[in-house]
Amino acid sequence: MNIASVTVDKNGTPVTTPSSYTSFCMDFTHSTKVGDDRCALSHKKGGEEAARTLRPYIYTCHAGLIDFAAPILVGDHLIGTILGGQILTSAPEEAQYRKTANEIGVNEESYVNAVKKVSITNEKSVTAAAEVLYIVANGLSKAGYEKLKLSNVSQTLSEDFSQISRSEEHTSE
Repeated sequence: MNIASVTVDKNGTPVTTPSSYTSFCMDFTHSTKVGDDRCALSHKKGGEEAARTLRPYIYTCHAGLIDFAAPILVGDHLIGTILGGQILTSAPEEAQYRKTANEIGVNEESYVNAVKKVSITNEKSVTAAAEVLYIVANGLSKAGYEKLKLSNVSQTLSEDFSQISRSEEHTSE
């Protein structure tokens, strides 16, 4: 889908290796403590909103890119979040990125050149990507949870049958 993504647990700790991260984010925005801290806060807010609504949440990150958070749920319990995006829905306005470059402490020209390489897509595609990841991740988590519940029920039944069998052996002696 030409979007960056990473899956985090309910505390925001990555549980997958980030994929398709842009140079704009990895080589520039995350290269300074200020930029990295702003990203962490932006991701946290996006994840919290997705968890609150129990639906994918699309937002503009602190650096001006479009991101989304898709909650991974078991029932109504949040177990993780897929964070994705690092895309644009329109051509970047250089002044905004020059300002951000100065705030986070990276070279203005390099930052502007990097943002010009970020993929531009329409909002409909972003929404579709967030929804697809939400549906797939939650389908997998539900199937895994149902399998775990079935395994637990099977184990309990097996233990109950063993106990009944032992008890019948003792009464027949």
